[in-house]
Amino acid sequence: MYLRPLRFLPVAAASLTLFCLAPDAAAAGDKDKDVMKLHDGAMDDYLAVDFAKAEKKLKEGLKKCGKDGCSPAVLGKVHVAMGTVHGGNQKLDLAKEAFVAALKADPGATLNKDLTTPELEKAFKEAQKEAGTSGKPAAGGDEGDEGDEKPTKPKKSGGGGGGDLSHTPATEQTVNTPIPVYIEIPEDVGATKATLRYKPFGANKWKSLEMRKVSKGFGVEVPCEDVTTTGDIKYYVIAKDDAGEQVATAGSLKEPYKVPVKNEIEGEAPSLPGKKPPEQCRPKEDCPPGLPGCPGAGGSKTEGGSEKRGDKGWGATCDATPECKEGLVCVNGACEEGKGGDAGGDAKPAGDGKRNLISLGGQLDLLVIGSSDSVCSAANSSSYACFDATTGNQFYGYPVARAGTNGIQGGLKPASGRILAGFDRQIFKKLGLTAGLRVGIAFGGSPSSDAPAPGKANYETPPQAKAFMPFHLEIPRLAYVFGGAPHEAKKLRPYVFASFGAVGQINGSVQVQVCNAADANGNLYTNSTSSKGCPATTSVPIKGGKAAAASKAQTLDAYQITGLNFVAVGGGIEYGITNNFGIAIEPVKFMIMFPTTGFAWTPTISPVFAF
Repeated sequence: MYLRPLRFLPVAAASLTLFCLAPDAAAAGDKDKDVMKLHDGAMDDYLAVDFAKAEKKLKEGLKKCGKDGCSPAVLGKVHVAMGTVHGGNQKLDLAKEAFVAALKADPGATLNKDLTTPELEKAFKEAQKEAGTSGKPAAGGDEGDEGDEKPTKPKKSGGGGGGDLSHTPATEQTVNTPIPVYIEIPEDVGATKATLRYKPFGANKWKSLEMRKVSKGFGVEVPCEDVTTTGDIKYYVIAKDDAGEQVATAGSLKEPYKVPVKNEIEGEAPSLPGKKPPEQCRPKEDCPPGLPGCPGAGGSKTEGGSEKRGDKGWGATCDATPECKEGLVCVNGACEEGKGGDAGGDAKPAGDGKRNLISLGGQLDLLVIGSSDSVCSAANSSSYACFDATTGNQFYGYPVARAGTNGIQGGLKPASGRILAGFDRQIFKKLGLTAGLRVGIAFGGSPSSDAPAPGKANYETPPQAKAFMPFHLEIPRLAYVFGGAPHEAKKLRPYVFASFGAVGQINGSVQVQVCNAADANGNLYTNSTSSKGCPATTSVPIKGGKAAAASKAQTLDAYQITGLNFVAVGGGIEYGITNNFGIAIEPVKFMIMFPTTGFAWTPTISPVFAF
């Protein structure tokens, strides 16, 4: 009769076991995984100095935890992270409050060794006193640095594995040699830039490098200065869109990738796509002044006069070209490939130097005057205007037909000159295309006609010539600069250009002999006034018939009239004398005039101010 209760012993034992295990199961926290994902993302934002985003994610994590959603260890981590963010934002009072909350949730909570500062350590100790904890790390506390890492489940070679992106790290690298890091990001992710966060072996702080476009992805090289000893280099990659929002990661602060640095490696040296493996740098202790391959010191010179070069590889951050290795130039804060080995290289991509030019110079107008007959007759008044070579008055006489007179032989003749002020601006930083204008005053040209044709003349006379247009306006003026920005000290910048002339005129002259049959008042000459070489008598068409007249020789200046619009094309070269001053020469500039046609060669020279 005492054996029946034994039937219930297994059930009772099982119930008792479940009862005892229930707190542990609940302690795991069903929100732990989601909250830790927010925690890791917040720490990435913190390292990117985006404190507002980090705080927002941590607050969201705390909200998810609620009262019982997270285990004490996870809740403690989130509060510690919040305190770390407040500390980075110099809000140490709020940091202390967060640490107190962390210690109350998990008395074994600790600071993240990678992210701590003396100020945070002081605030944490004060929080320990207030919370009444010993400060000893609890089981499963924060991950430490090299040598302190806790056993984890086996990972694929190179570590990492966290984040959204697939990435294969370099298998190994030789000490004192830059480490190439390359990642391809799918187009649908929407990433336009990528940042490498890395921590050298033995270092306490993480560093950042902006990755550059390489092949189909992004790449950069961890510089020699951070690969000076054997051990693991840790890193992860943050991808962002145009708005600066984080869209994906490869690896994470908690699960970074690792590249072992060794004295010797067995396989092939790693490299970025399409580039040679980086060369090993000389250790600083082995670099006396002047030794090839050693970093330059303060821009000092070698015996040959060139600046010593540094040891930074492709993609490394830089402030000046001498920091980069031979064959690289510092462009937009990063070492990139360039021509030549001296400081600055022989060529840099467009975007270096000054992008704005103001000029003030002179232009000589050489007009191509066409051969023509009857240039001083009324019938040709739209293309030519004739003036007395002695008095400068406009010619209103009547040139009679005579072989060898009233005709010109064409050629290139000096016409006028002008003073031009200009402005040019490089439109795109990485393309040598500029837009600008020219405004100026022209002088020379044809003289003004002070009096109209005599009213009593009964023969056909030329109309009164229009005054020469003294203003000049070219807009727009487009140019393409070869080799970089429009101006750089000690550099030649060849360019080609084209422009439209809204206002402008070039009038040039040649002397011509005529046999004139009328005086300045419109009276026909009689036989007694005839001169040698001209007909003694001739028939002149007049209103209502013809009249007999004599003629005499007269020397005139025949001006070819062109404009008032034009198109200019040509090429030139600009030399930067200093960082802000230079000189531009356009030996090849041509102006095609219309609607009154003409063609002119117009070389210019202009001092320039660049900014």
